[in-house]
Amino acid sequence: MIGAGAVNALRYPNFARFWLAQVISGFGDKITILALAFVTWEITRSALSTAIAVVISTVPYALFGLFGGAIADALGRRRAMVMCDVVRVAAIGVTPVLLAGGAPLSVIYALVFAAAVCSAIFSPARMAIVPDIVPATGLGAGNSMLYASDRAVEIVGTLVAGVLVAILRESAFYVDAATFAVSAWLLSRISIAEVPGRSLSWSGVAGDARDGLAALAGNAALRANTILSVLAQLSLPVLNGLTPVLIFREYGLGPEQYGASEAAIALGAVVGSVAAPALFTRMPKGRLILLGFVSFGAVLIAFASSPPFPLLLILFVLVGVTNVAFFVPNMTLIQEASPQHLRAAVFGARIALLNLTWIPVILWTASVAETTSVPILIAGAGIVTLGVALVGALIPSVRDVP
Repeated sequence: MIGAGAVNALRYPNFARFWLAQVISGFGDKITILALAFVTWEITRSALSTAIAVVISTVPYALFGLFGGAIADALGRRRAMVMCDVVRVAAIGVTPVLLAGGAPLSVIYALVFAAAVCSAIFSPARMAIVPDIVPATGLGAGNSMLYASDRAVEIVGTLVAGVLVAILRESAFYVDAATFAVSAWLLSRISIAEVPGRSLSWSGVAGDARDGLAALAGNAALRANTILSVLAQLSLPVLNGLTPVLIFREYGLGPEQYGASEAAIALGAVVGSVAAPALFTRMPKGRLILLGFVSFGAVLIAFASSPPFPLLLILFVLVGVTNVAFFVPNMTLIQEASPQHLRAAVFGARIALLNLTWIPVILWTASVAETTSVPILIAGAGIVTLGVALVGALIPSVRDVP
């Protein structure tokens, strides 16, 4: 159940259309990662190759994320989102045709990479457009509603994705392509006073990206929060990259159980999101973020016990609960502190910085996982997050953000 304060955001027609587009496309989002990870594991039986199948959708955020937000600001955020969805329809829609024809994994990786490049533009635009479609007083509720519904959709979407991949294998990609098509149509119906799109040039995009970085570095709260988040979230790529290996190799299970683990995270996020609006009124954002990181790190450390699968699912639920505590206030802080005309560029810079650190972490831990226990690696990542959060609690510019 989603809190009444968050649901109130649906009173605004533009937000309602935006929200519905994200709900529908969210049902297909997990299919690509689930299907690609499972197909790769079936073909290679390699922890490193399977992790690469997961990280291939992360690389564009690192390489192009810095410019993705600037491109979205230049094109217009709604316009950029529609264009990205259309490209993703084509890239994901052709994937099962090529797989069925025996195309090498490198070709499939290239298509997923292309779709992820669009996501590197779409994601900062998606986060930056929220203040344009809800009033300032409803920003926290809108972010909570969006995050809660994203995770709620994942509960069903990941379970369905696991079953679809098990039954349809590569044909399951068609479902994801269809959801992008519906999303593009709904987003095109959002009515906002969007500035005319500017012509794209390398100098213009690079300049906007540079301005986004400057805004991120020039605001004390944003700068301190970004440093904290980059370090504290190093555990996320470890968890994301090694979860399929954990399920397929350590537990000897299949895509249905992988989907169940992802759904458990989503369920936990929904539970956490119910309390998020109330926590915003009772606890400053800085302290709430630190609490989230401390709790998240502690949950990851518990993975070291290698519990039976039902108990493992409970740990994944707790991962989702604790993730909300730092994700939602982080996003709200950036929205409030960023200059309006550079909001997507600031988000893009932030996403790029995060993912630049995530890629080597995923590849290194995946290489180590060829001969090392995955639960131990996840627990080690949790220790890093916990330690960073405890140090952050001693720094006023991190702790005392209102």
